[in-house]
Formats: sequence, C-alpha cells, structure tokens
Amino acid sequence: MLLEEIIIDLPRFIQIFIVQGLIGIIYLYMAYRILKREAKGLNLILSGFYVCGGTGVIINIIYAFIFQEIIVTILHFFTYFVLCLSLVFLMVFVLIVAKSEAKINKHVQRILILSFGILLLGLLFIPNGITINSSTEWKPVWSILFFIYSIILCSLFAIFPTIYYSLRLYNKFEHQELKKRWKYFIIGIFAYFFLYYGTSISNTLANPTFRLVWSLISLPTLISLYFIYYGVVKQI
Repeated sequence: MLLEEIIIDLPRFIQIFIVQGLIGIIYLYMAYRILKREAKGLNLILSGFYVCGGTGVIINIIYAFIFQEIIVTILHFFTYFVLCLSLVFLMVFVLIVAKSEAKINKHVQRILILSFGILLLGLLFIPNGITINSSTEWKPVWSILFFIYSIILCSLFAIFPTIYYSLRLYNKFEHQELKKRWKYFIIGIFAYFFLYYGTSISNTLANPTFRLVWSLISLPTLISLYFIYYGVVKQI
C-alpha cells in the first residue's frame, strides 16, 4: 500500500520537491544577489519579486507534510497570495523602467502593490474556492469561480501590463546589447507567466494525468528565472 501511495503521489513529489524546491532556492539566491549590489530603488522592487516567489514555494513545500484541512487550506491560500504578489512587483519594476522612478515613485508603487493585494484578498470570500483534504489526496483543488477571479485579476492588473510595457521598451531600445538583454528578460517573463497559467489550470482541473504531465513540462521553465535576472540585473 505504501508503494502505491508513492507511485500515485509521484506528480506531487516532482512538482513540490524538485520543481518548486529548485525554484525556491533560485528565487532566494537571486534576491540575495540583487540586494547585495544595492538595497534601494529598482533593486528593492526586483528583489521583492524574487522574495515573494521564494516565500510562496517554501511555504508550499512545508505544508506538504501537514494533514489538517484548515491549516493546509490557509497555507495554500497564503502561498498563492504571495506568488501573485510577485507578479505585481514585476509589473512595477517594468513600469519604473518604462516611465522612470520619478513618475512611478514610492507612493505610486505602494498604491499599486497594496491595491493588488487587497483585490487578491477577495479570493477569501469565494465559497469553497479551495479544497484540500483527504478526498483530494491533500492536493489543492480550485473551484471554477476561484480560477476565473484569480486569472482575470492577475492577467488584467499585472501580467498584461507587464507584457505590454516590456514589448514597448524592447521596440524603443536602440542599443543592440541592451536590446539583446531585454529580449532575455521578455523570454523569462513569458516562461514565468506560462508557469502561472499552467499551475492554475492544473489546480482547477485536478486531473492526475494532467498534474503529472504539467510537473514534467514545467521543469525546463526554471531557466526563466535566470533569464529575468540576466536580462536586467546589469542594467540596474
């Protein structure tokens, strides 16, 4: 019976301990490297992206060992909350590069981040939005309403603006080396958004086969985290 459980939980093992474990380490290492250069301005915002992401995946790994429904549900929500916050930090970073730190000052940055955070908290009021218990084999299962609300919110208020301004900047740059590095940044964010959408779909479908396939597909996208770093870190 124990062997069967290990085989059944293989997708979860790959996703949590390999994919997310590596992501967590990379996130926190990147944040350290960025803050080591200078802990202010753009560096703080970009490090916020990595710190949020690292915090989210580490919490996700921790609650894999907990089998109490209320606690696990709360921890999963908090995991998703901070991972989504990483998206808005990324958007704010791109906005600052596109419009200057004078226009996107600290006051504007706080408003954008806090507003997005408050809207994310709206997920708490969706009835049965997240289900994690023995019936789901302690894997998160999202309701359709939870999925739709989160996808629309993150897409409209973080992902789409980030893509739009990133592409505008790429077309605006004239220096070839700068253009080349920004291209890596764009590849990185597209891969990161691919991870976001794929994981959201996986949690909603809650299909064992899809979870396994997705856990394997998501492995190569780990390099996206370095592309984001490589594309901008020498420019800030």
